[in-house]
Amino acid sequence: MKTAMTVMGKRFKYSGSLEKGIKVDFGDGGKPWTIPPEIIEVIKSEIARRSPVLMGASRRPLVKDSVGETLYREHGFSPTAMTYVLPLLIEAGFCSIGEKRPYLIKVKR
Repeated sequence: MKTAMTVMGKRFKYSGSLEKGIKVDFGDGGKPWTIPPEIIEVIKSEIARRSPVLMGASRRPLVKDSVGETLYREHGFSPTAMTYVLPLLIEAGFCSIGEKRPYLIKVKR
């Protein structure tokens, strides 16, 4: 398993890739959470199309006009996926974020 860090500084373990989807291991012996490549592509597309755009990883409350809100309302997927996908996109050089909350994502062109 690979290790990464959320934008809030919490370590997490995952397997897979941005291209093939990732499985996040919460380390509690439970079933890993799968984030499919289609959802990762939605995240990338939203960032590219709407940059700068709010992250919005919380479901309660949903952050208005954020990528997380789009995931939840239009794709029925938890906005929490942003917590795990965004650091990998940053690491890959796709985007960057502001230093304070609410996190504003900017695509690197």
